[in-house]
Amino acid sequence: MTGIVHYERCRTAWNESRHTYLIDVGNQIEIPLVLVSPATESRVLSPPHQETRYFEIEVDEVRKNGEKTFVFQNIFPVRAGRKPDWFFLKFRIKRGGWTITERIYARASDRESQWIYTDDFNILFLSSGGRHDLEMLINLVTARLDEIAISVKSGTPLPSQFETQLACRDVLDSMFSDGVDRAFRDTVLYRQPSPVPSGDPPRTVFLSGADICRNHGRIAVPVDLAADLNVNLDQIEELDDLSWLYE
Repeated sequence: MTGIVHYERCRTAWNESRHTYLIDVGNQIEIPLVLVSPATESRVLSPPHQETRYFEIEVDEVRKNGEKTFVFQNIFPVRAGRKPDWFFLKFRIKRGGWTITERIYARASDRESQWIYTDDFNILFLSSGGRHDLEMLINLVTARLDEIAISVKSGTPLPSQFETQLACRDVLDSMFSDGVDRAFRDTVLYRQPSPVPSGDPPRTVFLSGADICRNHGRIAVPVDLAADLNVNLDQIEELDDLSWLYE
């Protein structure tokens, strides 16, 4: 069962602090690494993979205008252990604290090796819109970490965001391997294009402002319809009193 075994908080600036959590997923799991480099295509490093059960989570707290914002920074697979306990005579007066001895992570000027699931947690934070408080954010991260650890231990790891991107890239490369034209040659739209209308294209008519206003307030009635109009002048109330004509 995934749980927090150690927590630290340190101030990094006047209005900023960093929260660091050490998480234990309960069992050793493999840690596949991805080599990320702007000079070459990113790839998964070949086995054998290192194993660990501990992960370090970093969250920054920013205080501004009386409000707190929590920003997920990173997650690292690590090796960790407890320091020796403190004893006086035969009595233990203080239990040894946790310490991180190694991060399963490497970074150079032109490349970086990170856990294959690192992007999953970055996307998880971005999808939340940064609206979560610290407790909810940590709950989201640890819940996702627990799902990954259980799937890896079961022998059927969840696909990572990196692997999903690679799969999509392979599909697109396969589609366009023979060129863009060949990729769409078998589609219905390509095989059955819409017929081209015959004749000349419709002429565009531009009306001036005078033309638009000339018939304002008038109704154009066809001749055959006008022949059927029967108007009884005796039923028009305005014609009962014509005194207004002489005013």
